[in-house]
Amino acid sequence: MPLAKMFSRISLLATLTIAALLSVSAHAMKIKQQNLEQLVSTSQSIIMGQVTSVTDGFQNGAPYTEVTIRVGSDAKGKVKEDSEYTFRQFGLLKPRSMGNGKVYLGVTPEGFAKWHEGEQVVAFMYKKAEMTGFQTTTGMAQGKFNVSNNMVTNAFNNHGLFEGMDTSNLSAEEQNMITNPGSMSAATFVGLVGKLAEESK
Repeated sequence: MPLAKMFSRISLLATLTIAALLSVSAHAMKIKQQNLEQLVSTSQSIIMGQVTSVTDGFQNGAPYTEVTIRVGSDAKGKVKEDSEYTFRQFGLLKPRSMGNGKVYLGVTPEGFAKWHEGEQVVAFMYKKAEMTGFQTTTGMAQGKFNVSNNMVTNAFNNHGLFEGMDTSNLSAEEQNMITNPGSMSAATFVGLVGKLAEESK
């Protein structure tokens, strides 16, 4: 390969990697506490389903975790039921040996959602990054909820999820959920999300 062409490829790879890092950094700097209403309004889709696959790798030199969710429903109606939704989030699952005595340490940044095969989730998906196509949940880990034993909670135990929201028109079940915001009824939570998604159209 001609030297100029090789340097051109190296330059392109470096540019794409830096762009991915800057995109992640810019999004990370914007992390702030968001209530449920804000999570709903800024999400491109709100997927309820089961994580069927979690792998990692490199895309143009940038590390990613690839997640596939078997979709049960999408509160915004943009993803078909019983389809597979796959996205790539910045960062590897764990440090990786590069086979030359070096270890690549570019794992998923702190504050991003963590994914595990087999888990049931409600995922508030933010729009894809323009340059890399990478995607994460709205509000980072705030926007990924695990469903277990008919209860739902995010990485922050739902802290601040209802702050600043007008709750005057909520049902008794929804009011009770807000009063006790730890692990909440999945059915009531999903119902409220659907209601908020309809209102945000």
